Amino acid sequence: MPNPKLTESDIVVGGTYRAKRFRELFGCTNDRYILWISEDRALVQYDSDTVRNGRHYPKTTMSAFLNWARERVV
Repeated sequence: MPNPKLTESDIVVGGTYRAKRFRELFGCTNDRYILWISEDRALVQYDSDTVRNGRHYPKTTMSAFLNWARERVV
C-alpha cells in the first residue's frame, strides 16, 4: 500500500524527510533536516548534505517542501 501524502501537520522541527526522487552519491543524500518552521507555517528552513559549508541554510515555502517530500525517515 502506498504511503499517504504528507500534510503540513506532519512536518516538524527536527524531522528528516526523504525526496520523492531520492539520490545517493558518495555517501551524501538529498534528505532534508528541518531546522525552523515559521509561526504561520508558511516557510520552512532546512539543512541537507547538498548545502555547502559556509552557506546560509535555505528557506522554502511549506507547499514547495510538501511537493518535494515523500516521507519522514527519522
